Amino acid sequence: MAMISLTHPGWVALGIGLILIGVWLIRWANRNNMAGAISSAATEAAIGAMRKRGQHGDMPSAIKAGYDDVASAPTHAGKAKKVTGYIFRNAMSQLFGVIGFILVVVGLMLAVLGLFYA
Repeated sequence: MAMISLTHPGWVALGIGLILIGVWLIRWANRNNMAGAISSAATEAAIGAMRKRGQHGDMPSAIKAGYDDVASAPTHAGKAKKVTGYIFRNAMSQLFGVIGFILVVVGLMLAVLGLFYA
């Protein structure tokens, strides 16, 4: 059975590639995560309230955009389909965040092994 043989610089290059892919997946997951959207909306609302000296501000833009997108559907089935899309995107962002973290860890291990393994 033929095994794939990588030289030590190949391990380092593969490790760096995996790190880059993992960081990209983590960044994508953070952009599409509902918890991130809610925390940024809460931060935006708090800053807006401080600027207006305690007056209630408008709905934060990220949450308002999602709400308007769902509300624009003419039927209940269309609204349910849009909500399902948001839920699916949130689930995939959590999955890809975990996969990205694993890729970063494996990439670091490969890069370190490629540098120090003799």
